[in-house]
Amino acid sequence: MSNDQRKRHDADQQGDIAGRSFPVRLQVLGNTLAEAEKKVGEYFLSNPSAAYLSITEVVQDSKLGYGTIIRFCRKLGCSGFQEFKVLLAQELASAGGAAPPSDADPVARYADKIASEIANTQRMLDRQTLAQAAQLLNESRQVLLAGIAGSAPLAAGFDYRLSRLGVNSSAVCDGYNLAIRASSLNAGDVLFAISFSGATKDILTSAQLAKEAGAKILSLTNFVKAPLVELADLSLFSATDRDPMSCEIFSNISSNFVLDVLFSKLYEIRPQASSAVERTFKAISDRRI
Repeated sequence: MSNDQRKRHDADQQGDIAGRSFPVRLQVLGNTLAEAEKKVGEYFLSNPSAAYLSITEVVQDSKLGYGTIIRFCRKLGCSGFQEFKVLLAQELASAGGAAPPSDADPVARYADKIASEIANTQRMLDRQTLAQAAQLLNESRQVLLAGIAGSAPLAAGFDYRLSRLGVNSSAVCDGYNLAIRASSLNAGDVLFAISFSGATKDILTSAQLAKEAGAKILSLTNFVKAPLVELADLSLFSATDRDPMSCEIFSNISSNFVLDVLFSKLYEIRPQASSAVERTFKAISDRRI
């Protein structure tokens, strides 16, 4: 088989496994994996929680090589280990563990679901990317937060918190106004796009316009393979219910968790953050009865 034929064959296989579960991807790949790569697959099948480890920890625990793990991830259709472990973590979050008894208290059942989603989000949150995102916001000239429909409350809420730190920010949740504002950004500005699917047309349009204007793009979404992620300079991910309708009307708690952690990191590194909070508190203190 020539190199061109091999590349076409690999591309066809990656198309076949796109969207499939991890065990099914392994089965589809079959004998195309080298023996060492098969051991990587066996390792993650036996230790799915290893998706929450760093690649260094996986190498130490599995006794497999860095190169072997990276090649395995790429054969599964991922760009590298980080993308693979996010996908696997989201798969684990969707599985949600053993089903609770049918007569279980619905409040307790829902609380368990939320706790599981937050735990999975925390484990897959890349600390380096988080620190870079906080630094990007801290150094920005202005931050435009974009959120449409179910993501609008997330954008508006984070805009409020940024304003308490003295960050020049604004939230826009209407597609037409968002396009206008995004096209007016410049180098030194940041568009923070929040989208569960990462494929909302108005969000993608604003991200493309902002990028063309020279602004940096920060995204928060639930899917690694999404058009928004491809446009973004930095991407953060949540692990929540992957059904768009369910997420839209029920809970954004895991996404809010990511925003909470990002805000805490920004507060930690931003000069005079505490004095800014105190100043804004005094500004509204006389509004309380």
